Amino acid sequence: MSDPVSSGPWRSGRHAALVGATFALVAGCTSTAPASPAASTPLPVTGTGQVGAQACAWPRKANAYTANTVIPDASETAWIDFFQLSPGLRIVLSGTFPDARYASLQVYAEPGGSPFTSNGVGSTLTDYQIAPDPGSVNPWQQPAAPGGRYTVTLREDVAPGQVNTLPLAPAGVTSGQGLIVYRVYLPAGGDFSRVAPPSMTAEEGGQSEGITPCTASNAPLDIPQPSSVATSTPSPSATAAPGQLEFFKEDVASLAPNTSTPYVLAYLTPPGPADVAVIRGKAPTHAQGDHPSIWPAADEDVRYWSLCMAILDGVVPTVMNLLPSGAIDTGCRADEQVTLDPSGEYAFVLGTEAQRASIASMAGVTFLPFSTAQPTATHLLMLRDMLVNPEFAESPGRVTQSSDPTATAAVMGPYYPQAAVCPLATLVAAGVAGCFK
Repeated sequence: MSDPVSSGPWRSGRHAALVGATFALVAGCTSTAPASPAASTPLPVTGTGQVGAQACAWPRKANAYTANTVIPDASETAWIDFFQLSPGLRIVLSGTFPDARYASLQVYAEPGGSPFTSNGVGSTLTDYQIAPDPGSVNPWQQPAAPGGRYTVTLREDVAPGQVNTLPLAPAGVTSGQGLIVYRVYLPAGGDFSRVAPPSMTAEEGGQSEGITPCTASNAPLDIPQPSSVATSTPSPSATAAPGQLEFFKEDVASLAPNTSTPYVLAYLTPPGPADVAVIRGKAPTHAQGDHPSIWPAADEDVRYWSLCMAILDGVVPTVMNLLPSGAIDTGCRADEQVTLDPSGEYAFVLGTEAQRASIASMAGVTFLPFSTAQPTATHLLMLRDMLVNPEFAESPGRVTQSSDPTATAAVMGPYYPQAAVCPLATLVAAGVAGCFK
């Protein structure tokens, strides 16, 4: 689960294929597996002073392999739970700081599904903002091994300055359903099985009940297959839209966006079988490895960045190519997988799996695959910057104009992705620069 896109120009004409994708994201289901009964049951606080028994906590575990909707980053997993608002409700989360690059807790209200503030208190806690329990250390605040403990309380009576407290709903909202999301990026060794979401306790009317974690919350991997949704270039809308491979910032009002993540988008239809697309630009400096590190850091522009590619259809799945070996080649490349030249610039080459060997043999480039299941579909690219240093002036988060590649390029400067299409033979013979002549 990642950064859903569901409004603005995407809702008409050229961007119509993204409509409806956000609710598929939160549901966390693929087309091949129905939701389990536990997955569809919100935290059943009755409002009569009794805390009801929920089947299990964190019924959704969403990532590119289990809930491939709205361009999930292949380096992320999100644990998801719902709750029903009720007067006096508190939800206490108790967990350990994971061994990972990034983690966060975010609360969303429905309808709307966006992060909010209540009485001046935001609904997001990122790893470095979480105070440790007495006797523990937060490894994003000071050097320490991961594993220290923390406790975060979700409640209605929040006040500015309260540590480890998140509002259950926006100010004045006393009924309806809410959503809790626990996100983790780049766990140690890439092993998400070693990461556990925090334990959950519901408190209401003087009673307290621990909710047992779910033992099975995933749908099986669903390799995207050709969709009934039109995947050719959408017809133009009345409003001019960015052209192919023109990156732009988009204003979104979507369900469960990650407040840590600004991004820019572009789309393209894969070129002919002899051609490739090349994207180059300056990479932001970022945290290293897959362990916690102190944040903010003066020498890091962002905590994490990546480029992902998806199919522009009804659920916008990240490209997931099943290789003959049985391995999965995802349409994402995390910062640590990207080759940089001595000046800190990247060069992505977008091509088919059949072109992979030729591209991989070149020095200084990073291969990103088009879909093998839908080779002629319109593809959507997302360049993410996550947890941006306030001093990083060229971040996509500084762009204020929507759907405007020129304005986006003016803000991002050398960090703006430049793109070109050229024959693979030209790339091999003349290098990346040859594709931009």
